[in-house]
Amino acid sequence: MRLRRLGWAGLELETSGQSVVIDHIVDPGFLSAIFGDTRDDFISPEPGQARAALLTHLHRDHADVTAVEAALATDGVVLRPARKRAESPLDQAATGEAEAALAASRLRVHACEPGDTFEMGPFAITALPASDGIGSPQVSWLVKADSQSVLHAGDTLWHGGWWDIVAEHGPIDLAFLPANGAEIAFPQWQPAATVPSVMTPEQAVDAARALQARSLVPIHYNRTFEHPDYYRPVADARERLEDLADRHGIAVRFLEPGDWVDAGLAAAPT
Repeated sequence: MRLRRLGWAGLELETSGQSVVIDHIVDPGFLSAIFGDTRDDFISPEPGQARAALLTHLHRDHADVTAVEAALATDGVVLRPARKRAESPLDQAATGEAEAALAASRLRVHACEPGDTFEMGPFAITALPASDGIGSPQVSWLVKADSQSVLHAGDTLWHGGWWDIVAEHGPIDLAFLPANGAEIAFPQWQPAATVPSVMTPEQAVDAARALQARSLVPIHYNRTFEHPDYYRPVADARERLEDLADRHGIAVRFLEPGDWVDAGLAAAPT
């Protein structure tokens, strides 16, 4: 299996001529207003090829329905977390744009709960627990192919499910984990919390340790999005990741958007 980072949290996995994409975006919609000066490029996979598009959640920096429509094959499907039974005005603010776009599309969409499994060609896909910083439905995705395992954790907070994941699915080869420790203060979520809304670099390393990951690949870790009032990532995420990972003997791989790597080589220690 080979893979490439598509920018921010986007990922493409490919084997045997088939592919899936996770949290693929090209246009982050209204969130473009909080672009930082240091940002990833957004890479588009070859159109019309992906067997599935996996969404960890429906915030606009992780869910771009137009990009998903372009990436999917004619018979491709979207796998997404199930909606809440009762939604609030805050849910509308957080996920309403992507929800409306999905509803207006002709995409085949499956709502998923943690523990749901799917076979998509050579890929075995499992929805796993995750915890969202502002309460939106969220899952992580485990994808296995060619005896290799990749976990994509969206923008989850730290949670207590890491050890259960290993107990059920075994150690993870590549753990794609968020790590920018962003504090948010959007007008709708007031009074603003002072705790991060996504894992910090230190929490990402601890999660990788709990997952017994062969390699930690940071996503959602740089300063693609940044605003002094609304969205404040830590400024030194990479340095903190490298320092703590080195102290714990965790291999860290920083993948540039657009570069293909072999999953086995990316997971191998150096």
